[in-house]
Amino acid sequence: MDSAHNQADTPSRCNEFSEDCNALLDEDLSKSRCVETACIVDFSSETNLENYSQQGDFQPIVSKILNSPRCAEEVLTEKNSLTNSQANKILLDTLTELINTYSDTLERKTYIVEYIKKPISLFALLCGLLLIGFYIYATIVTSPYQWRVTGVLIEGILVLALYVWNGYLYQREKYLTATEVRDRTQAIYEQIEEIGTNLAQPMLRIPGIPSVSTAKVIRDRVHKILPDNLLVKGDIVEMRYGDVAPCKMVYVYHDDAGSHESALEYTLERNQVFKPTLFGIPPQVPISKKNIQYQGRFWFILQATPISYNLPPAFVQTRPDTIIHNQLKILNQQLLKRLLCVVLVASMIVNIARYVFQDVVQEHQPEDGFEAIVLLQVYVVLPFLPLSFPTLWLLARSYGNAKILSLFEALQISKTDFEDEEDEFDAEAPPPTKDVELSRAAVWNRFWSLLTKWDRTSLARSTNLLESLGSTTVICSIDKEGTITSPYPSVEQVLFPTDGDELTALDLTENEYNVNGMQFEDRDWQKYLPSLKPLGLNLLLNTDCGVRQGRRRADHHRKFSSIHKHARLLPSRQSCLCRLGKEIGFSDGALASFSKKKDIGTFSPYRPSLLHSLRHHQYEVPSVLSTIYEEMNSGSYQLLCDGNIELILDFCSDYWNGEQLNVLDDGMVDKILDFYETSVVNDMQCIGFSYRPINIDNDGKIPFLKGRADADFVYMDIPWSQEQPALSDDDEAKQWKRRTRKISVSVDNDDGFHFSGQVSKEEEALFFKEVVKGQIFLGMATLSHQPKADVCNSIEDFGLAGIRFVYFSSSAERESKAFAERLGLETDWNSCILLSSPDDDEGAGSGYLETHDIKARLPRGIENIRPHLENVDDIPLHVSLFAECNPDAVREMIKIFQEYGEVVCCVGSALNSNHTGAFASADISVAIEPMHTRFQSRSRSSESRQVQSPFSIGAALTSLPCALFLQHDTSLYALAQVIREARHLLNGIRQGLAFAASAHLAISLSLLLSYCFLQPLLFTGYQILWVLWIICPILAISLLFSPHEANTMTLMTGKNIEHLKDYWRYFFYAISRFLLTVILTVLVYILSLYYFGNRTKSVFNFTDRTSWTRLGHAQQWELQYAQNCALFVFVWNTVWISSTFVNRTSSLRKFPPYKNVVWLISAVVCVILQVVFCALSLLRGPIKLSVLPWFVYLIGLASPLVVVPIQEIVKMHDRKQFVRFQKRSKLEFNTKLGLHSPL
Repeated sequence: MDSAHNQADTPSRCNEFSEDCNALLDEDLSKSRCVETACIVDFSSETNLENYSQQGDFQPIVSKILNSPRCAEEVLTEKNSLTNSQANKILLDTLTELINTYSDTLERKTYIVEYIKKPISLFALLCGLLLIGFYIYATIVTSPYQWRVTGVLIEGILVLALYVWNGYLYQREKYLTATEVRDRTQAIYEQIEEIGTNLAQPMLRIPGIPSVSTAKVIRDRVHKILPDNLLVKGDIVEMRYGDVAPCKMVYVYHDDAGSHESALEYTLERNQVFKPTLFGIPPQVPISKKNIQYQGRFWFILQATPISYNLPPAFVQTRPDTIIHNQLKILNQQLLKRLLCVVLVASMIVNIARYVFQDVVQEHQPEDGFEAIVLLQVYVVLPFLPLSFPTLWLLARSYGNAKILSLFEALQISKTDFEDEEDEFDAEAPPPTKDVELSRAAVWNRFWSLLTKWDRTSLARSTNLLESLGSTTVICSIDKEGTITSPYPSVEQVLFPTDGDELTALDLTENEYNVNGMQFEDRDWQKYLPSLKPLGLNLLLNTDCGVRQGRRRADHHRKFSSIHKHARLLPSRQSCLCRLGKEIGFSDGALASFSKKKDIGTFSPYRPSLLHSLRHHQYEVPSVLSTIYEEMNSGSYQLLCDGNIELILDFCSDYWNGEQLNVLDDGMVDKILDFYETSVVNDMQCIGFSYRPINIDNDGKIPFLKGRADADFVYMDIPWSQEQPALSDDDEAKQWKRRTRKISVSVDNDDGFHFSGQVSKEEEALFFKEVVKGQIFLGMATLSHQPKADVCNSIEDFGLAGIRFVYFSSSAERESKAFAERLGLETDWNSCILLSSPDDDEGAGSGYLETHDIKARLPRGIENIRPHLENVDDIPLHVSLFAECNPDAVREMIKIFQEYGEVVCCVGSALNSNHTGAFASADISVAIEPMHTRFQSRSRSSESRQVQSPFSIGAALTSLPCALFLQHDTSLYALAQVIREARHLLNGIRQGLAFAASAHLAISLSLLLSYCFLQPLLFTGYQILWVLWIICPILAISLLFSPHEANTMTLMTGKNIEHLKDYWRYFFYAISRFLLTVILTVLVYILSLYYFGNRTKSVFNFTDRTSWTRLGHAQQWELQYAQNCALFVFVWNTVWISSTFVNRTSSLRKFPPYKNVVWLISAVVCVILQVVFCALSLLRGPIKLSVLPWFVYLIGLASPLVVVPIQEIVKMHDRKQFVRFQKRSKLEFNTKLGLHSPL
């Protein structure tokens, strides 16, 4: 082959180039959509090197195989690889070891001991025993027999039975909470054991993005792509430069004879990026030969099983107690330590004084001592023992969790849009919701499942699903690709040279209504068509998405080409840009005449710019994909290239400005590189495009490129050179870069390539080496990850709800701020904190760049966050952006948030194996599907056994600590709506518990007041238990079903710190609400005793100095009638009071209780039940109720007319306090002040 080196006539080249593009452009912009078809990732092994040559320091080394067998190392590697059965056994053994290790730490007996030691439990046990003791005593000393003594026996048995029942519930719930993760792991184990991981890959394309942890592993001598979590010790993994090691791994090297060479053993540690520097600079000659021979692919043996590192945090998760749990704990402590003691002491003083001065001194009846000193105190203490609360809490919590899970599933299934309930232009309006109809049967089935057994689709107990969602104050997003953005970046700008040696940039934007899904923002963009035509042709030809076959796609999709097999590329190189080519105006028919002939990949693994990378968190070896096409109509050949900007510029000698070719001088190169560097530091990724016609002498054909494109890939590597500058000398690196560019383009082939006779392998390799030189620079595209639909609006709406959205970025400060600005996060002063330490070689950048950040003394490094919070200010708790983060730093920052009272919801990719630790640390976690894996979506939403892809199993292992799983195409508003539902349900539970606690306190105060008036027992034990265990729970549970309030998602929630600081205010509210009821109940009781006793008994001395243990038959009936009348008045008023608990702050006029239909039914049922209860108690009574005067009925039945207004007054005061709390919380939430903060 002869190559001419004379400079061609520039005008002729210009005209030829322009005519080629004009012939292909169809000015008719009518376009049609096509049906998207999925492609299967090609796992076939590539061919290997037969020839190795090196031509000069800067000449690329060419690797190509033509119909030759695979190399010995790949054959030996496949031969030594694990089989699927062996790998599955290792994986199952590792899971078994993890399960057994955790199971050994669980002891059921410890939970029982914990329960018995609780003060509440000890009080309940003591009360039950004392009631039975009184029964034994009264049986001996009473005469005549007292009916109520039998009732005391039943009361004691009931109290002890409920004590045992609560102990069972405590042990059961504790054990189920502790074993949820273990049982979920066991379910995954059984699934792998049953169906294994050797399944066909689902119809999807796996993006090479940071949020998806995958590896190409060899099993059964077949290459497969699997999630990192499914790899095992002994697996042989194919690595490319830029891949991340899933665990410790050792390089597999064989010499030419096929034997293992131990002297050349290199190790990658867990999460270490595979770079050429692993082999040293300069690399050893055998390594360089292997790189060329295997075309950038290396094989490593895993030294451990990744899940042995990733899964333990899920088993030992230590989530903080929830807000409502801490509030109830403080309430119990205060009740026991203070209020109960006060009531108990007061009761003992009154009853002991009455016993001593009346029974002993005056009447000489000491047999009443047991009742006066012991039994009456038991009854006054009994309402303080929340014996019904565990069952009540279990029912309410299970129903709330069932409602949330059913709603979350329905939101993902529904295809309707989220709609605003109020004016969408109102900045204070709550977030939009989706109107979905929940099946009552589905909710109740889920409720029964949660109540009676473990529900495999969620971790409702260990994550405190309802309480955590309803109390969330911080949402932490720990990655972006595929979770809060599309997996593939979108084109943001197109840059190309124009007249006058200037660069023109055209902005593009996504537009779902455009047939291509995007459009130029400049309406006059068509005037740049001469510059855009060759660029559009390049975009449409260098893709395999089916556009050349007439398919049209308006969505983001992946471009997969042969170069992806040889290097890990940035997401921009994987994003198909055919939509831009279509928008420029090319028709389907314009591409039909092009026939692809050969792919040429050029790599520069030792380029100095890698050591001074602008993008430190994503490593990519500079590479260029060059594709040779033959235009079938004219028979001409063309080379179209795309790839790294610096490498593209090295290959170009000219540039096209839309009218003519100009020499690519240093001035134009500097302009292009400046734009490139600016784009990169602003979180954009860049692709360069170039072109050259291939002129062929003789018959105009390339003899070795006849027919259709073969499957061989031409691999060219630019080796390390002795002339490379020092690794830290940036200026010398730039000079070296320009010098290498001049050398690389010094050879031109404009007069054409000449082939004579039989072409040798050496001549063929030389052709591929020379054909990539002397190209024409066309332009470049900048791409960026754009937030998914509704993400930005969701973040804003979360802020209105008092939920701070925090993004943890692995990028440097400027890149992180650029992306945060797209999210709508604050990016000015005090807005970003770096979590990397200055001495961290892998993750550290150059530190804070803004002057105000430096003056503000913002902490640098995760180890300095706590000292800063303790000694400086609380800025780290108020920022929404953390940069230069690694998984350990993210996990530690989540813990810091929790230490300062934040309730953290963590969202992240379900396919990033490093996220398990962060998921386990957060209060609640939501795993997001980063790409469409339909098998995985179905398997997570159902407990049924289905065939799942390996990626679904990998996602299940990664999301082991997660309570919810969000599908790829589900809006973030779904999370907002379940938080709204959780807040609503949690408010209902709080109102129910507050009502029940107030009613319990009222019963105790009623008894105490009756003691003060020297009256017999106001309520019998079974009457007390009737109200505490039947009436109050029915009314309390009904408050769960209150309708939604419009402002639920515009209110601030409290933090998980300093709970109930003003708990006395709530005690005051409880007493104020029931005080009149207590007084009226005792008054009706006294009047009933007086009138049922034929008005012959003293009001304050009913027994007429007769011992309570020796009441006659008539006196027992009089007492029972009076007790039932008092009980009915108490229940009647309690029902009316419950109506004011339907809403905490709104008045009955603004929020009428009948809106809660369940409460309305419950109220009627409670009144009917109480009437039946009283009727059965007085069924054989000899006294007629007509003996009571009318005013007693009036006092009892008309009392709500006075009681309810008192409730409204109390609520009015509570509303003022609540409004003050909201204003103060919003001020704290929106205020971010630190040192040197601007005024």
